[in-house]
Amino acid sequence: MTTKFDDASWHSEGEGYPPEAGPEAGATHIGMFLAWAVLAGHVSDGLAEDAADDVAALRERTTTPGAFVLDLCDGKLLAEDLDEAGAAFASAYYAGDVDEGGLYLEDYVDAVSPGDGEPEDVYRVPDTWETYDLVGPLVDARFSQWDDEGRPSVLRHRAG
Repeated sequence: MTTKFDDASWHSEGEGYPPEAGPEAGATHIGMFLAWAVLAGHVSDGLAEDAADDVAALRERTTTPGAFVLDLCDGKLLAEDLDEAGAAFASAYYAGDVDEGGLYLEDYVDAVSPGDGEPEDVYRVPDTWETYDLVGPLVDARFSQWDDEGRPSVLRHRAG
């Protein structure tokens, strides 16, 4: 059984989801992470081979990250779509621990939230490369932190 880190339907069908956002808005944050994995070379060989044209379109920025995850991955972020390091990082950073969750969504909201910090603001972020350009460098920095700290099973805020 593969690990499912996130699923757009968990969001779009959940309580507090703004109906005006449309179901695709639940995939934007997932797509940003998966786009980082593609661009950083952390997707599985299976995804890279099975979806070579779509992966190329993402690399060339001719499709958006949210559309990519919806069209290709059915709105899901799965361990099987990532390479070994990517899946371990997603587990530590994206999923985190049972009680506190992961840092990814917190970093994502801090980087791109267009509103006043309300939970539903995460769904109002546009699925654009401008959004990715705000999020991608943060994920890169967290990957470096995770690597520097010996690849812990749960990534926490840096002390200091």
